[in-house]
Amino acid sequence: MKALPFQMVTLVEILETSAEAWWRLAGMVGQAIVKLEPHYDLGPNGAGAIGATLGEINREAQKLELRSALHQLKRMSEYITPRPGRSVVQSEIRQMMVDLHYRILEDLENRFFLSIPDDNVAFYRPSEPLFGSEVEAKFPMMSEDISEAGKCLALNRPTASVFHLMRLAEIAVQRFGDKLGVALATEKNWQNVLDEINKAIKALDQKAPITKAYAEAAAHLYNVKICWRNEVMHPKQTYTPEEARAVFDAARIFIRDLAGIL
Repeated sequence: MKALPFQMVTLVEILETSAEAWWRLAGMVGQAIVKLEPHYDLGPNGAGAIGATLGEINREAQKLELRSALHQLKRMSEYITPRPGRSVVQSEIRQMMVDLHYRILEDLENRFFLSIPDDNVAFYRPSEPLFGSEVEAKFPMMSEDISEAGKCLALNRPTASVFHLMRLAEIAVQRFGDKLGVALATEKNWQNVLDEINKAIKALDQKAPITKAYAEAAAHLYNVKICWRNEVMHPKQTYTPEEARAVFDAARIFIRDLAGIL
C-alpha cells in the first residue's frame, strides 16, 4: 500500500510501506559498495552484474519516490552502458555508489511526518460525523467546515479551528433566525442576536413543546457566545487548544439542537 499525500497513516502502515523497502535498499547499496572495493575483481562481466544490481536498487528507490537518488541511478546506468573506446572504472562506479548512498539519506531526511496524539485522532479521522448524522443530513453545507474544524483541533491549530466554527455558527444563527421569523443577516452583535431570538421565542405559545426546544437551543447559543468571549460576532485574535475545544463543544451542541427542530 502506498500512502497518499496529506493522508494520515499509522506507524505500522509507515513501517509496512517504507521501512522494509528502505532496509532492502540500504542493504543492496551497502553490499554493492563492499563488492566495489579495490581488492575485489569484478571480472569481465562486472558491468553487467552492476547493471542488474542498479536495476534492483532503482525499483526500490521508485517505491520510496527518492527523486535525487533516481537521478543518480540514471547517471550510473548511463556510465556503465557500453560505449566504444570507454570502459567502466571500478573506483569511479564505487564513488558513484557512495554518492548514491548519501543521496538516499538526503531524500529521506526531506520526508516529514506529523504525529497526532491518540486523543486527537477522532477529530482528524472520525468514525462517524463529528456533529452527528442528523446535522450531516440537514446541513450538508456545513460538512466541510465541520471536518476542517476537527482537523485543526487534531493538528493543534486552535485559532484556525475557531475560524471554521465561526463560519458554522453564522450559518446556524441565520437558519435559527429564519425559523423564528427574525432577520439577522446584517446583525453582528452577539447580544443583539440573542435578544432578537429570545424576543421571538417569548412571543410563542410557552406551553408548546417546540417553544421549549427553541428556548433550549437559544440557551446553547448563549454558551457559544460565552465561549467566544466576545460581544461582537468575530473571534478574538488567538485561541488556546482548551478555548477552541470549548467553542467546538458549544457549537456542536447548538447546531445539533438546531438540526432537531428545523
